[in-house]
Amino acid sequence: MNGAPASHRHPLRGRPFGVEIQHLLAFLAIYEERQVTLAARRLGRTQSALSHSLARLRELLRDELFVLRGGEMWPTQVAQQLHPTIQEAVTLIDSLHEERRLFDPLHDGFELRIGMTDYAEKVFSPRLWMALERRAPGVRLTVRAIDRYAAEGMLLGDAIDMAIVGNPVLADPAIQCDELLADPYVVACARRAHDALMDLPAYLAAPHLRVAVGQGEYSAVDAVLKAAGHRRDIRCIVPSFLRVPAMLEGSALVATLAQGVFSDLEGAARAAIALQPPPFEIDPVRIVLLSPGAARASSAQRWVRDLVLGLGGSRPS
Repeated sequence: MNGAPASHRHPLRGRPFGVEIQHLLAFLAIYEERQVTLAARRLGRTQSALSHSLARLRELLRDELFVLRGGEMWPTQVAQQLHPTIQEAVTLIDSLHEERRLFDPLHDGFELRIGMTDYAEKVFSPRLWMALERRAPGVRLTVRAIDRYAAEGMLLGDAIDMAIVGNPVLADPAIQCDELLADPYVVACARRAHDALMDLPAYLAAPHLRVAVGQGEYSAVDAVLKAAGHRRDIRCIVPSFLRVPAMLEGSALVATLAQGVFSDLEGAARAAIALQPPPFEIDPVRIVLLSPGAARASSAQRWVRDLVLGLGGSRPS
């Protein structure tokens, strides 16, 4: 007789396997969330339905797959070995589905969740919404406040579809990074407090305002100054770019930020605040679009990515 002896054959060989896509999705959700409740919420299913999928997988694969420990579902050794294969299979099925049905912006609905810093929101969200309103009327837009440190984790965790941030902090090559614009730094201050162009000594002697968003202990400006053996006198740290013009207008503070922060100054504010180039060399702020890589992006996400890239490269004056 051909083939391996019966005792050495795979235990499932010759039997109908019966694994369905919802079983695989349940496996991945439990593996990543570690709780049936959270996994069910993520998939939009009931806990009983998810438990049924898990029970079916346990029966078919002849392994517990997950054991309850400390209130969490921990994967067995078999589950850990299966995880990359199941993840790859689900990705392949998703890609096959996407190839058969592409996103139709004129007729399809889609909830676009995009994370932005407050600076990026000011520059891009009005133009993005106007473009969506014209070209994809069924899309619902939700803008979430993020910082450059949180963007990667939120993308990988599927909390957002894409992000627009400046000088992102990235480690995972699965995230696609496209530059939208390079925004030069300017030194901003009240004209009444600093009426002359500042050289480096005057700049270093002035009281400075710094914006620190999220985990923002790092500052490109301070890094450049430190490398040259200098240090500025930071007197005020704020968590948002949006209030900077008002704080400068009534004080002697100086802020070194991307030029786009001051792009919409009008009337008295435009007259009250002076902008000048920094008295040292520094690279511009890279404003980038972060999105899932080709293997993970849906056709709707790819369409929106192309739309956003078409909005980049220019800044409202």
